[in-house]
Amino acid sequence: MRYYSSNSYLEWFVRDRIPLVKSIIVSNALTFLAAVFVDLRSAERFFAFEPTNLTARIWTLITHPFWAGSEDIVSILFACYWLWIAGGSLERGWGSRRFAAYFTSLSAVSALGLWAASKLSGVNIGTAGLWLPLAGITIAFALRDPEQQILLFFVIPLKLKYLAMLDVVLVLVSYGRLSPICGVLALSGCAYSYLYVKRDVFPSRSSSYFENGKVVRVRRRESVLRRLNPLNWYREYRIRKRLRDLFDK
Repeated sequence: MRYYSSNSYLEWFVRDRIPLVKSIIVSNALTFLAAVFVDLRSAERFFAFEPTNLTARIWTLITHPFWAGSEDIVSILFACYWLWIAGGSLERGWGSRRFAAYFTSLSAVSALGLWAASKLSGVNIGTAGLWLPLAGITIAFALRDPEQQILLFFVIPLKLKYLAMLDVVLVLVSYGRLSPICGVLALSGCAYSYLYVKRDVFPSRSSSYFENGKVVRVRRRESVLRRLNPLNWYREYRIRKRLRDLFDK
């Protein structure tokens, strides 16, 4: 008989460099299994996001993706599988710390979009589970390599850029059945992911090329909004700090 120690489980989490994705999958699996055998409605109110309870349970802005007690087994398996593929690719590429910040902010923006939709439409729209954050993750995953081809449902070949378009349509239609404004604001997570990835896709401020044996510097013109973006200020501050630390060493 083979025994597993705590070190073995820890090694499994850090293996493949996607510990956060694995943690989210484990939490969804555990809450789903627990809800099958135990009445967890009180726990669901603690984790799931409800617009009417936002001020009383502000933490649900970021905890709703970790609760899957109300999902069916097929939905859970497919959501966890796609999180492993798309979310795992993002976490490996960005690092766990940055992916954690992205996933937390994505969850909050998605929930706030539903909160705004509820206020404007009068329809109470809550959320729990991975589906809404997965929509944003799909957009980010597709933007990193739009021409990459996958097998949709393991059968249909489809490029990621078309999968992203399909993802937007599905979210728009699913929530748009309640109200058109709900469909639009439910896409807040997708819009946030698009802007988040595009911020890193932009070329650098200046680039070089050779012309007649000389290096020619080309400076890219920037919009006023980009120059005033605090995220860009912070990014440039971090780059300068790393350079200073490197020279100090």
